[in-house]
Amino acid sequence: MKQYLGIDIGGSHISAGLLTADGKDIANENLVRKPVNSLASREEILAAWVACIQRLGPTKNTLLGIAMPAPFDYEQGISLMVDQGKYLALYEVNVTTELSERLRIPAENIRFMNDAAAFLQGEAGVAGWDNGTHLMGLTFGTGLGGAFKSGDLAEDGALWSTPFKEGIAEDYLSTSFFSKWAKERFGHSDIGLKPLLEAAETRAETLEMLGIFGRNLADLIEIQGKIRKIDAVVLGGNMVKAADHFLPQVRQLLNARGLQLDIRISRLGEKAAMIGAASIHREI
Repeated sequence: MKQYLGIDIGGSHISAGLLTADGKDIANENLVRKPVNSLASREEILAAWVACIQRLGPTKNTLLGIAMPAPFDYEQGISLMVDQGKYLALYEVNVTTELSERLRIPAENIRFMNDAAAFLQGEAGVAGWDNGTHLMGLTFGTGLGGAFKSGDLAEDGALWSTPFKEGIAEDYLSTSFFSKWAKERFGHSDIGLKPLLEAAETRAETLEMLGIFGRNLADLIEIQGKIRKIDAVVLGGNMVKAADHFLPQVRQLLNARGLQLDIRISRLGEKAAMIGAASIHREI
């Protein structure tokens, strides 16, 4: 009997989960997470990945769908990350071959998908949108992920590097937007959005910055809406926990600009990319 296993490779962790029979969820008891030092050696990284996956008892009938950050040769399973500050030891390594041999799973059972696209793929499947709906997915964290879907499979939009204002979109729509501001304004370094909101001395000004963040988000969506048709937008990543402080403004701005879009917060959270990546076995 086939089993579908979704895997999400992050900059500092790996998450893996066995999908339920309908392919739309992962039971918490079938979800494992393990920290990974992305600057470690090739052997250490692969050993950590394999140890995590093995906890779910994969067999030769297990189909692995892996959400992997770019740049990566998703067809061949070869890592191309060299300037991203992570997984340099895996540069030009055939990850498909390495995992196949270590897990004793046929290479054809292992497929890869861009992590931002996998997020949108998972969310679209659970929400029940049909393939005719034009979707945009955005994930906010240490970086900005962006993807689009208007057919069977979502595709990476590479929005992080899109020219935007005085830099690129990631400069204005990720935690670095807040950490850079906090360092300049308060002298804090390496501080995230959550502690900025929780501290009495920084909360008021952080809420103002969230307003600016909301305007930035509305601007990006509007720009993309002029390039391609968008019916709905799904937002994910850790920063959506603060969505109450910026999403109403985003909706208001877009409505005022004549863009009536269905904007939703991720329903699956960290499970989205795993479910989306595993689902590619069902789509081919």
